[in-house]
Amino acid sequence: MSLPPLWAALAGVLLGLGVATLCGWTIGRMFMAGLTGREKFAWSFAIGLMVQALALLVVVAVGARPTTAALLGIEAGIGIAALLAGILRRRAAPGWFPAGRKFDALAFALAAVAGAAWALFLLTAIADAPWATDFFAVWGYKAKIVYGAGSVPRRLFADPALDFAHPEYPLLVPLSLSALGVAAGRWNEPALALFYPACALATLLALWGFLARRVSRPAGALAAALSALCFFLYRPSNVGTAEIPFALAAVLAAVAASDFVLEASAGETARLAAAALFAASVKQEGALLSVLLAAAVWGKLRTTEARRARNGALALVLPVALHGLLQVVLRGHRPSRDFDLALLSPGRWGELPARFGTALARLLSADVLPASVPLLAIVVLLIATERGAVDWLLGVLALQLLGYVAAFTLSAYGPAYAVDAAFSRIATTLFPALTLVLAARLMSSEPAWAHQTSPPAGMSDSGESSGESARRAPRLHGVGTTGNSRNEKGP
Repeated sequence: MSLPPLWAALAGVLLGLGVATLCGWTIGRMFMAGLTGREKFAWSFAIGLMVQALALLVVVAVGARPTTAALLGIEAGIGIAALLAGILRRRAAPGWFPAGRKFDALAFALAAVAGAAWALFLLTAIADAPWATDFFAVWGYKAKIVYGAGSVPRRLFADPALDFAHPEYPLLVPLSLSALGVAAGRWNEPALALFYPACALATLLALWGFLARRVSRPAGALAAALSALCFFLYRPSNVGTAEIPFALAAVLAAVAASDFVLEASAGETARLAAAALFAASVKQEGALLSVLLAAAVWGKLRTTEARRARNGALALVLPVALHGLLQVVLRGHRPSRDFDLALLSPGRWGELPARFGTALARLLSADVLPASVPLLAIVVLLIATERGAVDWLLGVLALQLLGYVAAFTLSAYGPAYAVDAAFSRIATTLFPALTLVLAARLMSSEPAWAHQTSPPAGMSDSGESSGESARRAPRLHGVGTTGNSRNEKGP
């Protein structure tokens, strides 16, 4: 007895996502030592999506029509090669679930909230086919053309009649949707919607794992819960767009940069590069975020560790440049139709202040005022709590938002139209990254006895049993604190 079409398609999409994640793990295992199992899943998922898109491009590049066997076969071949490379380099394969866990009731409760919110999003996402305008006009449109044609047709980039599909946009999301359609053996839009809860799950796990390792388990679970409850991001109208994948990209870039600032090794540098490439491949905003993080990393380290500062900045910038070069090779030079770049000519500089003011005024009236209560709560929280170890991300996120306003100033359709059409939607993609700062501040307070010269009997300075503390390094509780990325064992 055969499965109903939707269930068969869902099984195929799950197979495609699973193989991609496993393939990503075989590559990422070489620079994921010390991460929690949750983080390893998130990184494996993101790397796997890039490998899966590459596999699809390889198939069409040789003139073959993509099939399930060909696509999964290439991914399996890449995974096996990565495993062999790791064995030859004699690198220990980090396990998914290291030992040494202990139950934390608060973390469990917060994780349950996050899980329930994510399950609700899962059900709403696959209950119907994606219906967002951007899915029909941009991301899903390109994916369906690639799937139907069995290639990446030149007309996607050269045909002026298809300018509405934004040929200048990055291709990872359309290629991922097309590859999952190939893996499923059919184009089934409700099944392909499963891609978005998968991205959301990877985002929540990345937040949870990083803060559990760097701050505390409740901090990680709180960040996951806050993000999962962001229904302005995780809602059906964003299924089929690039917003939810970009939220994952922003979180991975933020945690990779934070790890690099705290302790640099080959693993942290490699994750920086992977995060930058993933962010730039998802949305154009990813290139800006990577450049801002590069400037922040360089600024924080240049006076004390100039070489490490340079390496970190290059690890973030070079993948963005490489991606831009590959896009030019694939589609040629296609200026964005969203922006009137003639405004940058000296003769029109006088128009920019008024346009910037228009964008800012519209943003305040249409987006900031309606969201004044949660925004005020965030401001009060930042004022009332002590500075945290990842507070430096606030500056990067603020500059990213300012970059959006500057882009709206150059809008070919007028600043007010651009704000109304895009700001609230793209701004919410940064909220999961912001929860890194919020949760670290709320949950990083040490108990009073942690400041005593001699801790209570049977307890170490970190608040754990002496046997467990031998397996953990100190957590981060404030600015200027150093730590080890291996201080959290367990998923």
